[in-house]
Amino acid sequence: MTALDGFHDHTYPPNLTTMMLTNDLITPDNVSKDLLKAIYDAAFIETAWDDDGDLKIKDELNCTVMISENQTRIMIFTVFEFEEGFSREQKLDLVNKINDEYAFVRASLTEYDTLLFDYSFYLKGGLTKKNLVLGTRFFQSIPLEAIHEHGKEMVA
Repeated sequence: MTALDGFHDHTYPPNLTTMMLTNDLITPDNVSKDLLKAIYDAAFIETAWDDDGDLKIKDELNCTVMISENQTRIMIFTVFEFEEGFSREQKLDLVNKINDEYAFVRASLTEYDTLLFDYSFYLKGGLTKKNLVLGTRFFQSIPLEAIHEHGKEMVA
């Protein structure tokens, strides 16, 4: 038996994993940090709370997951430091190259001179828990690939 047994096999006794990854919808009315943590925990994605009370996850990358103030979006992001010696123009060129090639995520140069990757899941109409997990894992696969392809010498 594997850790994923029971995800689709309805004869398997229900457990936290099968209950949490059902097709129940995440909506603006029910979204919460605790719900998101439970979903990620059930999907075997490591979770923790930071000192500010934000949800941190780690699968392929360390990411922060937040809920928009009006509860219409779940936002996921990760940040990388730049190596010394690169101009703002070079950093913006890297950001533009990444954004041209990787439409699923947004790359940006932050006010702190770091490289930010982010994505938002919109909750209007509902989002399945499974789609949140799959989308999160897909998001996490992109930053390192993009950095390796376009800026491995620029990013720490």
